[in-house]
Amino acid sequence: MISVINMSKNQFTEDKRGMVFSMDLMLALVIITVILGVSADALDIVGSKMEDYAYGNSLERITISGADMLVKTPGSPENWDELYDLGGVTPGLADMNATDVKTHADVISIRKINRLKESYDELMVGHVLPSYCKSAMAIYPVNTSSEPIYVKNMSGNPDSTEIMVENRTVLCNYFDTSILVFINAQDSSQLSQQKQLGEKCPHYGVNGNMSHSNVDYRNRKAGWICYPFRVNQTMLNSTDFYIMTDPDRVKDPSAVWMMDRPENLTENVQFFQNNPIPVNGKIKEIMGNNSTVVLWLHVYSSGNLDNIFNTYLAGFPKGTPSEKVKIQYLSPQACYFVFKVWV
Repeated sequence: MISVINMSKNQFTEDKRGMVFSMDLMLALVIITVILGVSADALDIVGSKMEDYAYGNSLERITISGADMLVKTPGSPENWDELYDLGGVTPGLADMNATDVKTHADVISIRKINRLKESYDELMVGHVLPSYCKSAMAIYPVNTSSEPIYVKNMSGNPDSTEIMVENRTVLCNYFDTSILVFINAQDSSQLSQQKQLGEKCPHYGVNGNMSHSNVDYRNRKAGWICYPFRVNQTMLNSTDFYIMTDPDRVKDPSAVWMMDRPENLTENVQFFQNNPIPVNGKIKEIMGNNSTVVLWLHVYSSGNLDNIFNTYLAGFPKGTPSEKVKIQYLSPQACYFVFKVWV
């Protein structure tokens, strides 16, 4: 009888232990399940953050690389903006002939900007940006009197939550101007370096005439500065040429200018007008029926350092408004190059 009771007690104890173990195991499994669930959520969050970070960095690299390619290289081939067939062209906007050595700023070409504007998607997709990227580009002159150039507008609001923007300060010859003659009289040390390609003024020494002897600012002696330039009919058809001075108002009362060619010399001088003087008609008259000629610009001054001025024979694109014909537009203007990329 005692043996039966002892066996019952032992069995009850074993059952009790089994129940406690089962509850502990169940509790442990619940805790493990909770931990695994929390860990999985954490891993999902971390993974999503890592994916976003990698995506952001990739898009950033694409944007920076694209901006570098456009601003710092002229493209391949370098004259791609002159080509009719753009197959195989890699665009670049850098004007390698106009590097600004004073500021070391990047100089971009308005001609290449306009060509890119005409065929933006064809030139950009697969050459500068991957095919899955979309982009927009604009040039904003620092001088707000000039209008921005929208190379490619951003159409609507992109669905992308992240847009990479690269903003560079560059220089741009905004009006595509040219300088045929520059007489830097304000820096008299430069005059000796501005020789007329080894030539002398055709007026000098004609029949013993020494009337076009050089001006001497050091000794305040009046005289001439004379320079040749080559011009052709194509240039006249596409460009408006002007005689311009810096400063605009010439204080020297004896200052005059004239233009001629060795085959047809003249002594007819004209006064400066304190504003740009259009000379296309004058050039045409001197050229006659010739398609290409070498003309001379002659500038006379008193040699008085107090009334010194620089002289330009400068070209602006045909039809440029007269209010835009200014000295400051003869050199590249500071602009903001804004490049936006998204997926």
